[in-house]
Amino acid sequence: MLNDPPLCYSPGGFYKAYILEPEVQPTLAVRFGLFDVDLVHGVITRQGTRLKLQDQPFRILTILLQRPGEIVTREELRQVLWEKGTHVNFDGSLNAALKKLRSCLQDDAENPRFIETVPRQGYRFLAPVHQIHSRVNVISAKPSVTATGTDAVEIHLSMQPEFSAERAAELQKERRKEQSARRWLDITLLTVAILFGSWLFFFIIYPVPHPSVQRMVRITNAGDIDETGGIVSDGSRIFFRERLGDRWQLMQTSVEGGNAEVVAAPFPNTRLFAISPDHSVFLIGEFNRPDDEMTLWLWPVQGGAPRRLGEATGRDPAWSPDGSQVVFVHERRLFVVHSDGTELHEIARPNGRPHAPAWSGDGEKIRFHSENGGGNSSSIWEMNADGSKLHRILAGGTPPVSQSSGQWTADGKYFLFSGCQNDECNLWAMRETWNWFRRTNQGPVQLTRGPDSLHVSIPAQTGSRVFAFSLRSHRELKKIDPKTNGSVFLMPTLRADEAVVSPKGESLLYVDRPGGSLWLSRMDTKKQLRLTDPPLVAAAPRWSRDAKRILFTGVQPGHSRQIYILSSDGGGLRAVLPEGREGASADWSPDDTQIVVSMRDLKIPPKFGIYLFKPQTGEFTLLPDSRGFAEPRWSPDGRYIAALDESKHHLVLYDFQTKTWTPLAEGGLIGIPYWSDNGDSIYFQDQLEKEQSVFRVNVVGGQPQRAYGFGDVLQSPAHYLFNGLDSKGWLYVTVERGLTDIYSLDLDLP
Repeated sequence: MLNDPPLCYSPGGFYKAYILEPEVQPTLAVRFGLFDVDLVHGVITRQGTRLKLQDQPFRILTILLQRPGEIVTREELRQVLWEKGTHVNFDGSLNAALKKLRSCLQDDAENPRFIETVPRQGYRFLAPVHQIHSRVNVISAKPSVTATGTDAVEIHLSMQPEFSAERAAELQKERRKEQSARRWLDITLLTVAILFGSWLFFFIIYPVPHPSVQRMVRITNAGDIDETGGIVSDGSRIFFRERLGDRWQLMQTSVEGGNAEVVAAPFPNTRLFAISPDHSVFLIGEFNRPDDEMTLWLWPVQGGAPRRLGEATGRDPAWSPDGSQVVFVHERRLFVVHSDGTELHEIARPNGRPHAPAWSGDGEKIRFHSENGGGNSSSIWEMNADGSKLHRILAGGTPPVSQSSGQWTADGKYFLFSGCQNDECNLWAMRETWNWFRRTNQGPVQLTRGPDSLHVSIPAQTGSRVFAFSLRSHRELKKIDPKTNGSVFLMPTLRADEAVVSPKGESLLYVDRPGGSLWLSRMDTKKQLRLTDPPLVAAAPRWSRDAKRILFTGVQPGHSRQIYILSSDGGGLRAVLPEGREGASADWSPDDTQIVVSMRDLKIPPKFGIYLFKPQTGEFTLLPDSRGFAEPRWSPDGRYIAALDESKHHLVLYDFQTKTWTPLAEGGLIGIPYWSDNGDSIYFQDQLEKEQSVFRVNVVGGQPQRAYGFGDVLQSPAHYLFNGLDSKGWLYVTVERGLTDIYSLDLDLP
C-alpha cells in the first residue's frame, strides 16, 4: 500500500511530490560544489549569497538532488511538475526551466559540471551531494559602563605658628599635583584596559575571513593535456605539455585563454620545469620516458641553444626567489646547485621519496611532498634552505588525508596545495602570516569541492590567481576480440578505478571512486553487493581460481597497506600479513592455498620483495633476488611467477625449477601482467607505447608481439586500460573518456 505523497514547500507554495522511491526521505539541506540548498524552505545559496530561482527550476533541482548519478527521465519530471490533466507545452516549459536552472548554477549544457543531458533518456546530476548538519551559535554581548562620581579633594591646613600663609599655599599646590598625577595614571590604565579589551573582543569575534574562490575559468579546450608535465607561466602565457602518440609536444597559450600553439622546443621530448625569476631563462629537461630522471638544461626565453646546468641530473627542479640557486630531486635525495652550474651538493635525504620542492618567498625555507606508508598517500614537509630542521607541516590525521603539489602565493601570505582522498582532489590553502589585529586561522582550509578533481600547479604573479589542472573522466568496461576487432560493452557506466572479471566471466569486482569500497556485480542481473565499507580503502582485487574467495590490498587511515581475504559473499574479512609488515599487491597460487605478495618490513624500510605466504599458518619465504619487484602473478601451472621491476620498465619471470629470474620484456610503462588461460604466454600493456598496445610474450624463448593496439581511440580524449583476458582470448579493457584542461582560479585571500 503506497503512502500519501508528502507535502513539500517551494517558493511558489506547497505541492505534493510523487517520489519515485517513497521509502527514501529527502535530505533537508544538501551541498554540492559551492552551492547549499535548503529543500524545506526552497532556498539556494552560493558561498552564503542567496540566489534567485523560480519554483519549477527549483523543483527540478530537488528531484535531481534526490537521485545523484542516476538518470531522471523527462516523463518522470512531467509527472511531478504538472498534475494529470494539465494542458501545457511540456517540452518548451521544461526546456525553459532547465535553462534557468543551469543559468543559476553557471552550468554549461555542452560541458556540464552539474546537470548532464543524456540523449533520449533524461538528465543526470554529476556532482557529489553531501548532507549538511548545520548549527547556529548566537553570541550576545551586553557591555556596560559604570560611571563613578567626581572626586573631591579637601586639604585641611593646621596653621602652626612657624608656618606662613605662603608655605601653606605651596603645600596645597604640591598635594594637587600628586592627586592630578594619580588621576592621570588611573585614566591611562583605564584607557589601556579599554583598548586591550576592545582589541581582544575584536580579535576573537571578528577573525580574518577564510579564503575563497571567486571565479573559475577554463582557459584551454584541448581535453588531452598531460598533467604530469606541469604548468609554467611568464605572466602573460602559460606553457604545458600534450601527448601525441609516443612523443610529447610543448604547447603555449595566453593566460586569458585562446588557441594553443606548439612551441619549437630544442629536444624531441622536452619537459619545461620553470622560468627564472627575471623571466630570461627556462629550466628544461630532456627525456625518453616521462618518469625518468632528466639531464637539466638552461634555455634562453628569447631562443637559442640550451646549455647544461653543470652536472645536475634529476627531476622537479625549482628556482630560488633571487634566481641564484636551483633545488631538485635526485633519486631519494634533495640537491642544490648554483645557477651557473657550480657548487652542486646534497642538502637532505628524507625517509620517503621527495617530490616537487618549492622555495618560500624569502628563500629561507623549502617545502616538498613525500609518500607515506608505501605510496598510498603523501604529506608536505618543510626544512630550512640548508636542509636543517626537517619536519611535517601538518600533524598526522589532519585533513586532507593526502597533500601534494604545494606552492606559496606571490606575496607569501598563503601556501596553496592539492588535498586528495582517493581520486577526489581539491584546492586547499593555509595562511602563513600572522595578523595582530584579527584572529588568524592557520590550519588548512578547503577552497573547492568538485565536481572536477583539481591539482594546483602554480600561483600567478599577482598572488590572487592560480592555475590548476581539472580532471574529469567517464569509464566503461568492455570486452574486445583482438582477432576481429569486435567488442561488447559489459558496463556502460563504471564509477571505478579497478575492475576484475571472475574466471568464468559471471561476476565483476571493482573498487568504486571516490569512496574506495569493494563491490561485486553480477554480469547477468547487474545485482550489486558491497563487500567492504569505509574507512577501509580497497585496491588491486584478485579472484581465487574457484571464484569463492577474494584477495585485495586495503589501507585504514593512519596505517600501512595490508592484504585482506574475504569470501565472495562478503563474509569472513580478515587481514593476513603479520604485524610490522606492509603489502603492496598479491595473487593466488593455482591451488588457492598460498599467495604471492609484494611485501616489506616496516622496521627496516628496504625495497619491497616478492614473498610466498601461507595465510593459514602465517609462514612466509622471500624469493631469491626479488628486492625491488612488484605486481607478482602466479602462472596457472604453478611453475612461474611474473613480476615488474620498481620502474615498471621491465617484465621479469621467476622459474621455481631453476630458482632464477629472467627478463622477458622491456617497455616505457608496463602495466599489470596477466597469464593466458593455458599458461604458455603473458599479456601486458605498455602505456607509453605509441598505440598504448597490449603485447603477448611466450614464456619460453618468446619475443613480445603486439596483440592489440588502441591507436584509433587515442585521437580523442580517451584511452584504454588493459584489465585481463578471458578463456577465449578476448581482452577486458576499461575505456576512460577523460578531459584534462587548465583552469584559472581567482581567489579572495584576505
